[in-house]
Amino acid sequence: MKSSPRLLLVIFIGALVATIAAACERYEPPPTPVIEGLSAGLLYDSKAPLVIDFGQPIDPATLKMKVAAYTPNLEGDLPDEDDDPDTELKVILAHDTLDGDRGGSAELVADNSKLVFTPSSALPVGPKLVLLVEGGLTGTGGRVRVNRTRILFSYAVRCNAGARSTQLQTGVYFVLLEVDQPLGTQIQLYGALDVDADTGAFIGQFTNADRSRDGSRCPTPCGEADACRLLPTPACVAPSLKAGTVDEHTDFVPNFEPPTGYSFRVEGCAVDESNGAGVVSAPADMVVQSPPVTVAGLTMTAFFGPDESGTIRGTGSLTADTIYLGGNVLGNSGGRGSMTAIRIPDDLVPSNVPRPAKGASDGGVSDASR
Repeated sequence: MKSSPRLLLVIFIGALVATIAAACERYEPPPTPVIEGLSAGLLYDSKAPLVIDFGQPIDPATLKMKVAAYTPNLEGDLPDEDDDPDTELKVILAHDTLDGDRGGSAELVADNSKLVFTPSSALPVGPKLVLLVEGGLTGTGGRVRVNRTRILFSYAVRCNAGARSTQLQTGVYFVLLEVDQPLGTQIQLYGALDVDADTGAFIGQFTNADRSRDGSRCPTPCGEADACRLLPTPACVAPSLKAGTVDEHTDFVPNFEPPTGYSFRVEGCAVDESNGAGVVSAPADMVVQSPPVTVAGLTMTAFFGPDESGTIRGTGSLTADTIYLGGNVLGNSGGRGSMTAIRIPDDLVPSNVPRPAKGASDGGVSDASR
């Protein structure tokens, strides 16, 4: 008895489908990290725990993860991946079974299928970050993710629907931060703001301001160790002398070059009120190389409005989650203080004040395993 070609073809296809189906049923993928709540590379609550879902229970002993600043070289390598011994990965959060937790506390939940990392300070808003899960991550079924996994993301500000601001203007401001705790000090800053009047969202670049060392500005030239102060009256003064008011902005110049200079990005929202605008900034990190000071989770809440002459001025408060001197935490309750600001007329703004990058932070997209 001969089998028809049609019958043989049906049998062959059936056997092939059965084989493929059996293979698919047997295949179990390795753990695949995903950041919960990540949308288009963005998260919106920088103080909330970071939740990483692995898609299946994992062996805790094989988990090594970091959150770091995303600063690749031209070849796309991170500082701990390149051949340059002078580059170093800036780690913000870290967890592994040998070294424990850094930057907060981590806990495996949901039968070891998720990691909940609660940061000790708000994570920076704006800069691009990268979640790194090292190779060797093993599921309880035995499947291993061999290569390092990268996931790019950023924290961004999302203003309330219907918010708008015409009272907070785009421009450059001179800002005085009066720190009350943990140490009494004054920080002088230039703040260049780019305000979206239709949404109330703003992006700012805040830069260290130092007293001008140009002694020739004073009627009597100052020595090399002095700074020239023109307001309230001309005098040669110590460069560390605090500003009396924000109106003394002409006595200061931007300093963004490390080790003593620095500049950092700030995002926030402004909402018009009857005679001005209420302003809240998202947590930001201010990092100084010399002296080695980091202010983590710096937040400003203020009111900006015109004075009798029409000049925009601001007053408010500031808080910080944690302040570090070197690797040591200063105080037990973060930082507290007050702030004042003035919008500088365009013709008096120093030409080298850094401006914020255009557009909101894009946060990047999930990258393939490496």
